[in-house]
Amino acid sequence: MKSITLTKGIWVAGLASLSLVLTGCTPSVTKSVAETTSAPAAPAAVSVGIAYNKALYEQLPQDIKDKGYIVLATDPTDPPLEFYDEGGVLVGSEVDMVEALATILGVEILLTVSPFGNIIPGVEAGRFDGAVSGFADRPFRQQVVDFVNYFTTSRGLLVLKGQHPELKEATAELCGKAVAVALATSAAENVARQSAACIKSGKAKIDIQEYPTQADSVTAVRSGRADLTFFGAHAASWIAKQTEGEADELEVFLRPEDGKDINGILLRKGDLAPVFQAAIQQLMDSGDFETIWTKWGLQNVILSTATINAGTVGK
Repeated sequence: MKSITLTKGIWVAGLASLSLVLTGCTPSVTKSVAETTSAPAAPAAVSVGIAYNKALYEQLPQDIKDKGYIVLATDPTDPPLEFYDEGGVLVGSEVDMVEALATILGVEILLTVSPFGNIIPGVEAGRFDGAVSGFADRPFRQQVVDFVNYFTTSRGLLVLKGQHPELKEATAELCGKAVAVALATSAAENVARQSAACIKSGKAKIDIQEYPTQADSVTAVRSGRADLTFFGAHAASWIAKQTEGEADELEVFLRPEDGKDINGILLRKGDLAPVFQAAIQQLMDSGDFETIWTKWGLQNVILSTATINAGTVGK
C-alpha cells in the first residue's frame, strides 16, 4: 500500500497485532508482517486538498497526539468501499480516503480488521478510535458513537442470474423468501422489519439467515441456501459485476427508494467528529474527495458537505 507525505501512513493489521498497538508499540513506516499487507511505494504528488493542516492536527484530542496514531476498525467485505484485491492488499474508496486523511491530520492511521458486529462494541470499549466499514448513520447508533457523513446509498438485491425475476419490480415484497444477511448490519435490521410487516399482513414471514460476514451471505446465495441477499447499491452492483461469466453468476435488482441511508466514518463519542468533519470537508472543497470516489465508480453517491450525526432513518 502506498505511503503518504510527512512519513504518515495507513497500516492494515489483524486483530492479533492490535493488542501490540494498544500496549504501547508505536506504528512504524518500516514493513512488518503483522502490520502491513505490502511494502510502501513512492509517495504520490500531493494535491492542494491532500496536504497537512497544522490547525486540524492541533484540534486532535491529546491522547491521539500523544500516541501519534489513530486506530480504525474495518470489515473488508464491502466492495468497493473496502475489500482485498487479488494480491491480498486492502483497497477501496474508504481506504484511499483514510490515507488522504492521515496526511491532512499528520498522524498515522492504523486499519485493523474486525467482524462487523464487533466494531461498535470495540469503539465503545476503547479498542478502536473509530471505523470505516460502510456504516449507516442511525439515531440509535449516535447514542454511543459519532458519525461524519459523506455518502448515501439505496439498496440492491443480489440473486442468482435467472432466478426470482419477480423481484425485479422495486415494489416486490420478500415475504416467504430466504434472505441472507450479515449480523448486526442495517440490512439485518431492515429485513427484520420487512418480515414483521409480512406477518402483520397475513403473509409468510421471511426466512432470515444471519451470517458472520457479508461475504458469507453472498456465499449462501451462490450455494442456493438463500434466495437473495441485499447490500447498499454500491456494493451489490460491484459484487454482481465481479461474477460476470461465472457458472453461479449473480445479478442485481436495484431498489432506489429503499433504505436511503446516509453513511460515513464512525468515531468514538464526543471528541473526534469535528476534526474529521473539517478534514473531509477540506478534501471535498479541493475536489480530491470526488477524485478518490470516482476512481471506484462511486461519484454518484457522494455528498458535497460533510455532516455530523445527520442520519434520521429509524427515528
